[in-house]
Amino acid sequence: MEDIESELVEIRTKCEKHIAHSRLISCSSTLVRVDLLSDRPNRTLTVCLRFPTDYPRCSILVELKSRGYSDKLHAELTRLMDNYARDQLGEPQALPVLRFAQQYLLDNPLCVCLDEIKQLRQDMKKPDLSTDDVVSQLKLRQRTSCVELIARGGRYVYRVTAAVPDDYPSRSVELRGVESDLPTVLVRYLVGQSREIARQCVEPPLRLNKDELAHFRPVRSLYRTLKFCLEATRDFHRELCPICDKPVLQAEPEAVVLDENADAFVERVYCGHLFHQGCLKHYLAEPPFPKGGKLCPAKRRHPRSDAQTYMDKQRSTVTGVTAAGSLKRSDDGTCGIRLAHDRWVVNVKTAEARWAQKQARQRELEEVVDFLQ
Repeated sequence: MEDIESELVEIRTKCEKHIAHSRLISCSSTLVRVDLLSDRPNRTLTVCLRFPTDYPRCSILVELKSRGYSDKLHAELTRLMDNYARDQLGEPQALPVLRFAQQYLLDNPLCVCLDEIKQLRQDMKKPDLSTDDVVSQLKLRQRTSCVELIARGGRYVYRVTAAVPDDYPSRSVELRGVESDLPTVLVRYLVGQSREIARQCVEPPLRLNKDELAHFRPVRSLYRTLKFCLEATRDFHRELCPICDKPVLQAEPEAVVLDENADAFVERVYCGHLFHQGCLKHYLAEPPFPKGGKLCPAKRRHPRSDAQTYMDKQRSTVTGVTAAGSLKRSDDGTCGIRLAHDRWVVNVKTAEARWAQKQARQRELEEVVDFLQ
């Protein structure tokens, strides 16, 4: 008992002075409670220490609590602290164990998103057979608190780094350092959409009422953003043009068409589907020209569609939207969302006029040929 009392005195005098950013909550023979990293609300770890009857001949009892760390992290760190305490048998253990826990948190800042990292690695275990069993990679940069994703789809690679802020998950991850050999239109989509996903994790929607706004809580953004980049990159090289039913991307990144006026140039429309530019132009220019514009002929809805957001903004004019703004299902099983693209905003009358002009020119050429024959 005298050993415990003398150690309690040492804890009271040295804990907050010798362990930076710690706060002593309680210190008695029944419980020592200390908050580590108390200056970081989302990363504060509460350590509860209890002295067994035969202390210090056996290790001190450790219990961890926090809001920001997962149960898996608690279990793993508790195991490490128990092992460290066993190395201190016969000596005061409380302060050394607290220092060990503090240093572990400082050396491993990414442990705040341990579950998300493990889930991402689990998602990467299934190899992509089209890349000769070369799978995507996840690299951890503990010193800079960054997670680097190297996503692969076919021969294509998308590399992005997610920086985890100190106040995560109250603030979303910051995506930076993007490198890819995908076409520019797809890279822009991946960058923009992943940043939007991260933003939505921490910022409430604009149309929430006061009660909903009061109950809004930020959610973790690392897994959601990198999972999106991983799945999209894996799928791009498999997508077929809905018009010609051929792969939209060339098999080799070196063969990607960069000329925006070329027929093989890749275009992505608001419903999410990819088209060859030449195929899309031909489809839009050919009759029939239904009221409201042509619908996407793809065989199914795209899992990563911008259509819902886009249609909500133009609810009254877009085909395939109910009065409440929800998407209707196409009767024939196709995508059924109106084709729309920033570069081609063509109304029905203009399309019909262009088609009539084209047919008139064709008839003139046929008459000339007949006359010459």
